[in-house]
Amino acid sequence: MPPKGKSSASSATRKKHARKAAAAHGGVDHEPQEKKPRGKDKKEKKDKKEPRKKVYIPPVKPAPIRPDPLNTLGLAQKLPPELLVVLRLLSKKDATTKRRALEELQSGWVSKAQRGGEDEYLRYVLRDVIPVWLHHLPTLFLNPSRRIRLLSVGLHASLLQIVDLRKEIFFQIREVAPSDHAESILGTWCLAVHDVDRQVSSFARESWSRYVTIAKQSDDTLLLDGPLFSALWELIQRVLLDPGGVYLYLNPPQPIIPTPAPSRKGSGRGTPVRRDDETHIRLKADEEEEDEHDRKARLRIGAFGATEWVLSGCFCLLSGAHVPVFNVIIIVCAFPDARFGAVQEAQATEQADETAASPEQFLSPLGNHALWSSLYHGKTPPFVDAESFGFGQPVVRKSAWGLLQTLLQRCRAHCAALLPVLSSAVLRSAWVEPDPLVRSAMWQPLLMFLKEYPNAWLVEAQADREEDGESDSGDSDDEKGSSSRPAKDASNGPSHAFTEFLQFLSTGCSGSPVQGYPTVLIILSTIPPSIIASSSAHPLEDIFTSFWAAIDARVLNSLDRAAASAAFLSSVLEALVFFVRRLLNSPESDAASLLAGSNPSESIDLVIATEGVVKDQISRTWEELSSGRLKVAGREAGGLLARTLSSLYKLRPELFEVAWQILADAVQRMVVNRDDAVSTLMPEVLKQLSEELDPATAPGQAARNLVSQVMRNALDQCAVLLQTDEIINKHVESFIKILDTFGEHVFADAEVSKRVDDLVQKQTHRILVVIPSLLLLYLKYRRDDDACAHVWHLALQNIAAYPDEIDLTLPVLLAADEKNAIPTHLQSQGELDEAAGGLLTDALSGLISGPRLSLVRKLLYSSDAFVTRTCRENLLRSLVEAFDLHLDSVLHDEKASVQALTTPLDLIGPVSEGARAAELLESVASSLLPPIYLFAFLLPQLTSVEEAQRASAQKIWERVLSFASGETRSIIFTSIRQSLQELLTACTARPTAKEILRAASQSSDVASNMISDIFPSQEDLSAMLDDLPSTPLDPSLAVIDPLVPPPTLYRTSGNDALEYDSRGLSKYARVVTGLLHHFADDRQAARENVWVLRHLFALAIYAEELKHVPSADSPVFASSVPKATLQGVVDKVQQIATYLLSSTAQEFWHTKVINTLLGQSTSSELEGAGQLVVEVVERAKRQDNVRSSRILHMILQHALSNATKTDADQWMLVARKIEKLAIVYSVTRYAPEPPRLDRFRNELAAGTLGIPASKANTEGLWLLRNLAAAAPDPESDVIFLPQTRAVNLVKACQQWITSDEDLDEEVQSEMTLVFAHLAPILQSVPGAHWDLIFDILENNLENSSFADSSTYVILSRTLRLFIVIEDIVATNKALRAVWEERREANLTLIRDLVSAKLATEQVSTPLSVCRELALQIVQDLPSSLITRDTLSKMCHLLTDGSINVQRMAYQLLQEAAKKYTEDLVIEAAVDVEGVMKVELPVELLDMLQRNLSQEDTDEHSEEWLGYLLTWMVTLDLFTNASLKVKSGYVDQLRDLALVGERLLPTTFTLLNLYGGMAKAFKLEIWDVDEFFLDYYSADSPISLRLLTAHVYYRALLLLPSLIRSWLADCRDRQLYTAVASYTSKHFSPALIRTELARVRDPDVTAELSGENISIKVASAVNEVTASFTVDEQQLELTVKLPADWPLHTIEVKESKHVGVAEDRWRAWELGVQQILTFRSGSIVDGLSFFLKNVTSHFEGIAECAICYSVVNATDGSLPRKPCKTCKNRFHAACLYKWFNTSHSSSCPLCRSEIMTGR
Repeated sequence: MPPKGKSSASSATRKKHARKAAAAHGGVDHEPQEKKPRGKDKKEKKDKKEPRKKVYIPPVKPAPIRPDPLNTLGLAQKLPPELLVVLRLLSKKDATTKRRALEELQSGWVSKAQRGGEDEYLRYVLRDVIPVWLHHLPTLFLNPSRRIRLLSVGLHASLLQIVDLRKEIFFQIREVAPSDHAESILGTWCLAVHDVDRQVSSFARESWSRYVTIAKQSDDTLLLDGPLFSALWELIQRVLLDPGGVYLYLNPPQPIIPTPAPSRKGSGRGTPVRRDDETHIRLKADEEEEDEHDRKARLRIGAFGATEWVLSGCFCLLSGAHVPVFNVIIIVCAFPDARFGAVQEAQATEQADETAASPEQFLSPLGNHALWSSLYHGKTPPFVDAESFGFGQPVVRKSAWGLLQTLLQRCRAHCAALLPVLSSAVLRSAWVEPDPLVRSAMWQPLLMFLKEYPNAWLVEAQADREEDGESDSGDSDDEKGSSSRPAKDASNGPSHAFTEFLQFLSTGCSGSPVQGYPTVLIILSTIPPSIIASSSAHPLEDIFTSFWAAIDARVLNSLDRAAASAAFLSSVLEALVFFVRRLLNSPESDAASLLAGSNPSESIDLVIATEGVVKDQISRTWEELSSGRLKVAGREAGGLLARTLSSLYKLRPELFEVAWQILADAVQRMVVNRDDAVSTLMPEVLKQLSEELDPATAPGQAARNLVSQVMRNALDQCAVLLQTDEIINKHVESFIKILDTFGEHVFADAEVSKRVDDLVQKQTHRILVVIPSLLLLYLKYRRDDDACAHVWHLALQNIAAYPDEIDLTLPVLLAADEKNAIPTHLQSQGELDEAAGGLLTDALSGLISGPRLSLVRKLLYSSDAFVTRTCRENLLRSLVEAFDLHLDSVLHDEKASVQALTTPLDLIGPVSEGARAAELLESVASSLLPPIYLFAFLLPQLTSVEEAQRASAQKIWERVLSFASGETRSIIFTSIRQSLQELLTACTARPTAKEILRAASQSSDVASNMISDIFPSQEDLSAMLDDLPSTPLDPSLAVIDPLVPPPTLYRTSGNDALEYDSRGLSKYARVVTGLLHHFADDRQAARENVWVLRHLFALAIYAEELKHVPSADSPVFASSVPKATLQGVVDKVQQIATYLLSSTAQEFWHTKVINTLLGQSTSSELEGAGQLVVEVVERAKRQDNVRSSRILHMILQHALSNATKTDADQWMLVARKIEKLAIVYSVTRYAPEPPRLDRFRNELAAGTLGIPASKANTEGLWLLRNLAAAAPDPESDVIFLPQTRAVNLVKACQQWITSDEDLDEEVQSEMTLVFAHLAPILQSVPGAHWDLIFDILENNLENSSFADSSTYVILSRTLRLFIVIEDIVATNKALRAVWEERREANLTLIRDLVSAKLATEQVSTPLSVCRELALQIVQDLPSSLITRDTLSKMCHLLTDGSINVQRMAYQLLQEAAKKYTEDLVIEAAVDVEGVMKVELPVELLDMLQRNLSQEDTDEHSEEWLGYLLTWMVTLDLFTNASLKVKSGYVDQLRDLALVGERLLPTTFTLLNLYGGMAKAFKLEIWDVDEFFLDYYSADSPISLRLLTAHVYYRALLLLPSLIRSWLADCRDRQLYTAVASYTSKHFSPALIRTELARVRDPDVTAELSGENISIKVASAVNEVTASFTVDEQQLELTVKLPADWPLHTIEVKESKHVGVAEDRWRAWELGVQQILTFRSGSIVDGLSFFLKNVTSHFEGIAECAICYSVVNATDGSLPRKPCKTCKNRFHAACLYKWFNTSHSSSCPLCRSEIMTGR
């Protein structure tokens, strides 16, 4: 214990208590320091450099228990249950629950109450809710979740908008709520107003500003009177100092229920026990959505904002009538524990002037050091012994600076008491702030503070020294009593704040030079001299050293280096002037202290020292500027230097002389020195100095003298350079820069002018080569036009005289011309015309590029000073011609390079963009723009054109067209139209019609009417069509178009010298295809030009003919045109025709057209479609050809679809008059049956009786064709002819046949067609006519062949007649008896026809139709006509181009495959010698090995379908095949690698497996184990892929070993993974089901089962077990299918093998495994092999001594080949293999020669 009567406190502690006591009597209160342990204090004294003030933060009082008003006020019983649930949710901890509760309360209750109406009663309900809402309000406003805070302030604002609820809220706050609750409500509300989130702050500020006031009471506002304001102010202070405590106060943590210690008895050894600390951590993590540090920062930011609001609001009340209110607030805040009622408040207002409270006392809470630690960025501030509130929180520091600014603005007169606290906090925080955003907010409050309180530097320094003194005094003061050690001198030691300020300067204002340097002078002006002097022995030198340290450290090398450098230079020069002024104007002692510190060691000559400072700083400034380390623009640096020199001159002229001498000497050395180049900065600085310094003063005169001297030196150096061989470019550039800067001064002196003239004229060539810029400067500043013209012509002559140096001499002059630096009075006299022509020729020839090409471009655009106008026009004309020539070549020749256009375009582009484009290009615009238009809008559609070139061409087009005259524009557009039309009609042109139309549409002026502007005229197009052959491509087209006449009725014209474009289109096809595309895009144009429809129909006819007969030579389309393109043409024509002929449905349309055709009216009364019909009919009259008839039929097909019976009758009248078969055929097919048509048929039938046999080939043929055309649809109810007339018609035909006249084949063909219509009529009439019909049918079949296309027509009609007869005899017994005698012979003929294999080029639609009809007949071919050879002979049908043929061929080939396999199985069974070889048909293998087109599966769908069906037939061969036959098939497929190299690549291509599983065809909704070929559609791409999946399924089922082998050899990991995943996912389940179902099949079960045999199938585990019972013992073998079968092999598991030797059992297992794994056998095959071996074993049959099996695993045979010596028997296959491998014929056991037996 200390001695009695003596305090144990140290002197420092006693001083603190003394200050505290003084504060109680009106002094400044300082926070007490906490006492440290003695030992620690001593230790820290040694290391401590700066004092730290300890602060006392009072702890937050414990949170009171605040019950929920729902329980205490009985609201739970009053409120609706739905609302009660919502309110209960507000107390939940989960953020999502709270958010949903707030949303429900807002939308379901408050919003409805706001709307009123039927929901107005809710206001009374919500009035009872207000206590509950205010109960939760503080926690909601401070919730970590931004969303919850936002919803809370929004809901609170909504409640305040309802008058009744607002009054209730104010009443609860003023009268009901306890003081601490009211404090929490108002405080958190005010904090929300200044929330860190802008949206939350905005919403809260709106309600706070509207409903809260401190000035005037009203019904709509809440007045913050004394007590409320005091509570608010107190909470804000608490949040500032202890936000975490306030948060815990408002959100008390839930009590944690302690976990009881686990019982030893009840707890297992391994039961983990949860620790309490883990529970606490987990609960904390669940509760918080932000860490504690961020939460404190968020709350402090709100508290800082609230403090600003308090200060702004309170101190605004000091003006006017609000002073008493302010005083009341001050009194209440001064005595926060007192309670004021209304009377007391009134009394306080009256006595406000007499109170002891003051604004200083109101602001006293802001004097806490800990509060202002928010300004400091570090963890521990040097001015207070506590953790910084601003550590790691830039936004907090920014808010603290904002509070400081508000404090200085609003409370400037009352902040003196805060100065000790603020001085240290501000000055120790500002210079070390690292965050740029905080610094941007710092400058204004910092400068305000320093300007208002410049003595803050002294206060901060004094506080530092006092703390040092207190720390040094220690406890020893107590021992010495009153005689303590003397304190340190106040002037000793540097100020820590000033030291940090110097560091701030040395780091370039801490990285913010642009914002920081402008403030440095203001800051320096606030620093007392004593602070500067005490910093070091050389204070002023240290300040400038700190300045230049930023340059040395290169901290100004940022993105905005120029601005930073300019700010630095301005600041350092201002500081120089400032300190020079202070040195000159301050007392001598103060000036000396600036130079030598507080205690100078010797006397100082201030004048010399000041000059030294100026000299050093000016010298350093120029050094840094000239070296480039200080990046400042020359003019800006010159201006700053000029102002500095002027200021120095005003202060003292001698100082200016010192500074100027330094600059002048440096400049002169720079010009004279030949080793180093002159700084580019020097001329600009010098010029700026000469301009800004007043010429009437000594500085201005000195600047001008220096300029003159520099100019003379520069000219001398240029003259020396011209005589020197070695030229240094940097020297040249330097002197040129000087001369250019001061050019006006050069020719001001006549003597100097003469000297320069002589130099330039004598050294013209040398100047052009070495210093061309000197020539430009001469022309720029020489004001004598004659002298300039003379020099210019000399220059051009020298350039022309030295063509090898043109790259050196001309570019500089041309570049100057581009900048308009060449005087306009200079004119060329043709010196360079020849050289320019040569350059252009070389450029177009590709001999030059790069710089020389740029030279040509500049010459073209140059002014008249270089080349004459005539020369330029010739150059441009040559350039345009070259461009047009190259473009025409590219548009017609695919091999022509687009690169040839690059040079002309690059030369033209810049010319068109310049200001003189109109002048230069006007003469060539009409020839330039057409090719430019084609290049810009047509060529990019044909080939790859660089985007830059295309854009350049478009700019040229737009630019030149803008200044072209009206006449020129007309010529341009006409030329473009002509070019496009020529391209459209030229087969050698590369652009398609569609591309040409697209190019024409780019400008409305080019093609305002596309039909008339781009396409040939109607007459020209008709002439083009007339020049084309009108006959059909092939007579066989009559199979599909009855209007195609027999070849004897028309003359075939040859297609000589057919010409097509690159896409296979003729000239006519190009034009009409263009019309087709145009009409598809512009239906209005189609309406206005219906005449084009005739040509569209003609194009469709040619396209359809070539599509049907691809091998024919079409005059319109080449054979290379894809079928899809031809079909597209036909489809588009049908669409356009349907649209254009829709007008035929109008009433009386047919009547008007028929009247015109009959001559009863004129065609002018008809619209487009009617006129078209009339025109076509008239042309058909004049040119009775096949094409006209078919076009007429196509038109009438659309027109007659809406005709009435009367209209049809009128059309028959027209047909009778003009005798047009097309009209008869159209009326018969598409119109209602008219009376005239029936009469017409009867007349024709009757007319046959009068035609003799001699005229049968002419008149008879015509009559039969008309009769066939008039025949009704067999399915209709119309009767073709009466029975009697039909009999007579057949008799007439019989007479023609039986006569001696030779009938043409065409007559017999037409007769067959008519008989097909007559047969149903004659079925009930017996007689010789049936013999005639059968004879003709059989004769036609005998004379027809699929190899001869000329027989297709008669063959198709014969086959149709055969089908009709088959249908008739099915119900006519009498006729069937006659027919059966001839049927089989006819079927044989048809079968043989189908079996004929044709060349691929013979495939056509007529052939496919004939094949389809034939296959329809032979579908039910009797089994006697299906032989083993049927498969090989007919498999080629799968390659037919018709899907129907392929489909029906497959159905036939299925039966043929069964027959083929059946024969092989029989042969294999009787082949005991083993000599039979199982093979697939050679024809089928050839089809499997063919290559498919990989271009487009949709385009070649028939080819792909045929290939897949070929595999279907191949797999059908495995049906009902024995194991030996199957093995033979598999071996052959393996040897030829057909599965791995053909089937699988095709499958994976169609299923898109090469792209991985993501792109694979989706099979989830499809069953792959079935496919119904009848539903296959070529129009649906999905059909082909589904068929592919089915083929793959069947291959997996029947050929698993081959697919597994391919998968094992696959090296593509992506493909392997895709195939494996795809197969196991979509195929394996179906395959397993099929395999197990096959075992369950009753037929299979009957075959495998026996007396002692049983088969069990376990579908759940994919297992099959075969068991054999012997003497109540079972032998069992189990096979298990893996989940991804057949990718993995079937597992053969041994269950029981009682009574069988191990080696024999293993042999059986191996045999089963071999069948299942390598022979592609099924489970049935494997089990059959096993059971046969078991049965044979127990029947006593000896096994083969080679394979140890009774049954051979390959062919299922028994051992029958004996050895006569050892009597063992062997399988024939095993023995054969033994002979081959051992190369001997001896027995494997006894080695004796084997003699074969039976």
